[in-house]
Amino acid sequence: MSEEKKAFDEWMQLYVCDDPYWEVPSRYMDTSRVGQYLKKLQKLEKSYLLYIDDLYAGLPTCYSVLCLSKNASFDAVEKAYERKKKHSVYPDDVLKRACEILSSSKKRSDYEEIIYLFNKIIQNYAAKERRELAEEHTDWLEKEKDQATFNYIREKHGVWQQLFFHGAPTFYELLGVDRTKLKIGEEVKCKNKDVDKRLVEEVYKIINNPQLRFEYDFMLDVLDEMFGEEKSEMFKNEKTFWKGRDAAYLMTLRYYEPIKKYEQIVNMRNDWKTYIEDRTFYNVLTIDMALIPGDKREVENTIRNAYKDKEKTSEVNLAYSVLKNFRLRNDYDWLLKNKKWLDLLHEIDVEEADDAEINKVMKVVDELTTELKTGGKI
Repeated sequence: MSEEKKAFDEWMQLYVCDDPYWEVPSRYMDTSRVGQYLKKLQKLEKSYLLYIDDLYAGLPTCYSVLCLSKNASFDAVEKAYERKKKHSVYPDDVLKRACEILSSSKKRSDYEEIIYLFNKIIQNYAAKERRELAEEHTDWLEKEKDQATFNYIREKHGVWQQLFFHGAPTFYELLGVDRTKLKIGEEVKCKNKDVDKRLVEEVYKIINNPQLRFEYDFMLDVLDEMFGEEKSEMFKNEKTFWKGRDAAYLMTLRYYEPIKKYEQIVNMRNDWKTYIEDRTFYNVLTIDMALIPGDKREVENTIRNAYKDKEKTSEVNLAYSVLKNFRLRNDYDWLLKNKKWLDLLHEIDVEEADDAEINKVMKVVDELTTELKTGGKI
């Protein structure tokens, strides 16, 4: 399994799952036998009417909505709810109800009874009604899968959307290839002779990788469906910019993601600006970065020991608050390591610069990043 497929599957497992607890029975049950189940469900309607209505509307069970098993801990429920709020097609009130009912042992027990009774009662439905209900349920699951896929692509490959919305040619257009005539799994080859070879190689890394190609095609299909025939008119002015601008396209494709991360960190961590030049938080705590141990616990001990002997000034406290936090320290270290070449990219205006200027900057950036990869000091 490729790294790209593994990353995609790990994401999807958090946001998409089947619904083994919701089922439309194939067997029919006559009205006289269903009565006892209806009475029990009616008693539960006083406290759980909206939950029951959700099931009758074809919505997946709360377990499926949050992608949880029946034995999920309350902590897992809260984490799943926070995740799903950001990436889900389910309405906010449905997500909230799912979190509420699965965060209480009593409510969870009652809900399992509701599911059982519901599955019994719909055995009394006519075949057509059961089929329509099953189709509604399947449609919700499919929409959630599509939403999760699209959100993954937007999170991991934001540059693809940026290029699309700025009227750039698709990878297929760039290579002179008719996507509709490609066979499944067929290797894509460039038919345009005047495309920068560096750009062609960069596009090949995506379009000839089965998982990345699936993701890129999925994005194109979704955006084409969203904008349809209006797309050409919307991006008419932007399209003219890209003609013969292979260097600009290449720079955008290669460096959009790190530049985006760079800007997010700098904008969110305004108090770091003074400490990403000559003087760093490591200097403040008198820690030699070169001697930082590899083990996470040892790193924390090193930082804690350096801090405890310092006078607790606002500067020292800030340095400690950043370095002791694993995630903050990762962002900070990434910024320190890559700042030199990121600054070069951040300063150039791709829309105003010509290809010669862009190529000059990319040449320097390539040299700096190569030096970093090979362990050189900058």
